[in-house]
Amino acid sequence: MKRIGAHMIADLRANPFAHGLILMVPAIQFGLSYFASVSAALFIALAAHMRMRITPLTTGIVMIAVSLSLIWNTLFLPDFPNMPREARLVVGMLLLAWGLAGQPRHDIAKFNGWWPLLMLVALAVAALLQSVAGRKGISLYVPTKFFVNDNDTALASAWVEQAREHGYDFKLRATASFSEPSYLGGVSLFLNFICLHTLRGRARLAANGTALVACLIAQTMFGLLANLIIMFAFYHRHLNKSVMLCLAAFGLAALALPIFAAEPSRIERILSGDDVSTGLRIFQPFEVLNQVLFHAPFGVPETTSLEYFIRNGLAERFADAPVQNGVFNVLFAYGWLGFAVMWMLLRTAGGGIYALFLLLLFCQNGASLDFDKIVMVTFAIHIARHVRATTTDLHALTRLTEPRMRGAGDRRAVSHPSVQNL
Repeated sequence: MKRIGAHMIADLRANPFAHGLILMVPAIQFGLSYFASVSAALFIALAAHMRMRITPLTTGIVMIAVSLSLIWNTLFLPDFPNMPREARLVVGMLLLAWGLAGQPRHDIAKFNGWWPLLMLVALAVAALLQSVAGRKGISLYVPTKFFVNDNDTALASAWVEQAREHGYDFKLRATASFSEPSYLGGVSLFLNFICLHTLRGRARLAANGTALVACLIAQTMFGLLANLIIMFAFYHRHLNKSVMLCLAAFGLAALALPIFAAEPSRIERILSGDDVSTGLRIFQPFEVLNQVLFHAPFGVPETTSLEYFIRNGLAERFADAPVQNGVFNVLFAYGWLGFAVMWMLLRTAGGGIYALFLLLLFCQNGASLDFDKIVMVTFAIHIARHVRATTTDLHALTRLTEPRMRGAGDRRAVSHPSVQNL
């Protein structure tokens, strides 16, 4: 353990940027405004330690999609978009694409995978403390004034304050230092994805388990599912497919049967599209997408989309608007060309597990082109690319546990997990 600690400190000194970014992740949503925030500072630091590459095809697709969307809105829709915010979203998309196409300038070989593991443990412990304290009526949630979106009534601390004002007991899911449980799920996916590539053996399995535990404590089904998907994509060469299929079916039944037993009409409501939770996450986005593709083929700008959905009766069916998924938001904003934009981003990410990670993190919430997402996506994919590019045997890289090696005196010894990339 002392040796691991010494390596961690030495690597922190060798690459203070990368490890400092990991240490700042719990505060990534804090700030006075969008541009005076922790996420903006992390993006500036990332840009300074990265060589962006401007690709003509990427830039052309984005500019054509954005231009046609704004022209269509001007000619055929009554709402006037918020042009500064639209410009910010376009710049964010271009910076993400150029960053993914570029190369890091910091020494990734000196990045120590134990730092994201310790951060995962810290977030899981914080979520557990929040959960236990909440049951006793103690609020450990971060005050709203620390967040960039401090006027958002969906913040956990805002719910606590509202409950106390009306004399209610608050029972909220754990969020650690973030605004909502699903954001904790997204950050756990980010840290787990890095640990998958930078740790080996028991340390990597500990990171996988900690990410799942954090999601379970926060009761974020998206975070749990996203982590399971990325882990399956990473380990799939070493998993017995039949056993995994049986476990997945058993898990689904274990979760679904109690719900359906408690509400016998739930299946009927789901199949008819009248279930609020299922409709908001599955049926309604596809319904809205169908409306956009065939009635606004070049999309509806994001800053006017909510008014468009309400005017067409698409956001009145349920209590919330269908803008909670970043992938759908891109398709809503650019229509048919949105598929080209998403294809371009996934292609620039590198395809495979990189594209899957980008897709899952985009689905975390609707803000897919803000500084925090750009930082997490670009940083994690750069690390994963470096590890895979410098690993001669990818089959050994994705092994669940490290193989046993022959030790001195012909004794069998277990190798310790690496504290660096290789």
